[in-house]
Amino acid sequence: MATYVVSDLHGQYRIFLKLREMVDFSENDQLYMLGDAIDRGPEGLNILQHVKNATNMDMLIGNHEFMMLNAVALDGTTTNDYEKLPGRDGELWIFGNGGNKTYFRYRRYKIEERVELLEWLKTRSLTKLVEVNGKKFFLTHSFFDLDKIDVPYNEIDYQTAWSTVWLTPFRRDLYVDKQEYTSLKDWTFIVGHVPVWYANKEFKELSPFIAENIIDIDGGCARHDGKNKKIRGGIIYRLDDNQVYTCSFDDLQKAEKQRIL
Repeated sequence: MATYVVSDLHGQYRIFLKLREMVDFSENDQLYMLGDAIDRGPEGLNILQHVKNATNMDMLIGNHEFMMLNAVALDGTTTNDYEKLPGRDGELWIFGNGGNKTYFRYRRYKIEERVELLEWLKTRSLTKLVEVNGKKFFLTHSFFDLDKIDVPYNEIDYQTAWSTVWLTPFRRDLYVDKQEYTSLKDWTFIVGHVPVWYANKEFKELSPFIAENIIDIDGGCARHDGKNKKIRGGIIYRLDDNQVYTCSFDDLQKAEKQRIL
């Protein structure tokens, strides 16, 4: 049995499937997804449904799932007018963070399927503490509240949840002091939220960014273009032995081309 973590796939379902293939993921393994499965890319709901239907996968809420839950109607109803979403984060999600791609497909679901998905998301936690081979790993999309470990999203107030999924030591506009993490020396924090190429100013290849006891595994699926396909994509991290597997957009394209040939 092996334990894996992945984060910030942003609708790149094919990269998710390729990463699973690369690690030979089996029914005996465990996978934790640290949020931001949706938005920007086209198939975020496919990723959510995949995790939801798997018995050996768990989903933590990221800021994009947080925005969705605070944008759509929780009774499953939808609207054709994207400017009239009922939640407080509707405009931020749709127009500022790529939620339009998710909502377009969400509206195609039957209303009972929407409700089922939302009910499942609301029961996911924001942070989780796991132990692998005697080592403690704190899993979170970005920040944390020590009183809310393993607490379901629907039992956490808006502001606490907002701080957990948005604040980070790697962005000035959402800054939180790195000492909040480093003071907890017995834990290794596995996070996403900020792409490694942004957090690491010396970034040259697709790999985690490590800052003392913080390991950032956001490979940059939210942002890619022709110039950066070789160094942006998905990162999956094995907690058992710190093994890293990556699949860039360039890697995926080559693999799929080879498969066709």
